[in-house]
Amino acid sequence: MRIEFLTQDDPLYVLPFFDEFIRTYMREFEIVQIAASPTMGKRPRIQLFKELAELYGGAGMTRLVARLGISRCLGLLPKHSDARRFYSLGQLCRAYGISHVQISNPNATEFVESAKRRALDVLVSVACPYILKESLLRTASRGAINIHHAPLPRYKGMMPTFWQLFHGEKSAGLTIHQMVAKVDEGDALYQGELAIESGESLDHLIQRTKRHGAHCMAQVLRQIRDDRVSRIPMDHTKGSYFTFPTSAEIREFRRRGLRAI
Repeated sequence: MRIEFLTQDDPLYVLPFFDEFIRTYMREFEIVQIAASPTMGKRPRIQLFKELAELYGGAGMTRLVARLGISRCLGLLPKHSDARRFYSLGQLCRAYGISHVQISNPNATEFVESAKRRALDVLVSVACPYILKESLLRTASRGAINIHHAPLPRYKGMMPTFWQLFHGEKSAGLTIHQMVAKVDEGDALYQGELAIESGESLDHLIQRTKRHGAHCMAQVLRQIRDDRVSRIPMDHTKGSYFTFPTSAEIREFRRRGLRAI
């Protein structure tokens, strides 16, 4: 089964998913290509930096920038597939001989036409920072699926892990669903959860849920391959939608004793 991933160039919070998936399931699935857009897509870099600085605070942002810098530098080095750690998605893909391309907007006509030529069975979105249009979703013969780290239809939108911590959830949900034109509204193919550890930071929880999600994704891909998918319709009248937290919400997050990093 020919699979293509759409994602973003994020060595901190997206790479753990691919590290886990490729190390464990490389021989089980044919990964045609992994296409990565810039982190957070078209979001202005200055705006993104300000938002993250407010969320992580001065010391936390310093740690985050240092980790990013190390990843950018060490991610250029050649690595073998048995390396203990990878620092970039490109480095991981090179080690395993997987095609890795940097793209801008995956909805661009040129990219959609190239996807048609690759004769994909399944298109998989993993933190892709763009709303995918129907012309792209139709390029895969068995459909397009997305992984969302929340119990949809609750916690649609941005930063679902943050909002689950904010609202005192005991576990972080995970939904893998069919992609349709409306965001987060296709039928669920898998729903599960992962217990939140006592005192766990947002940073740690995101990385842990990404690795957990890799194994859940493999389950769904097997079901698609074997034609035994069970669809779970979602009641969107019970849904909730969130965006990036405001300054007041970030202060309340900290007041509740929660940590970003």
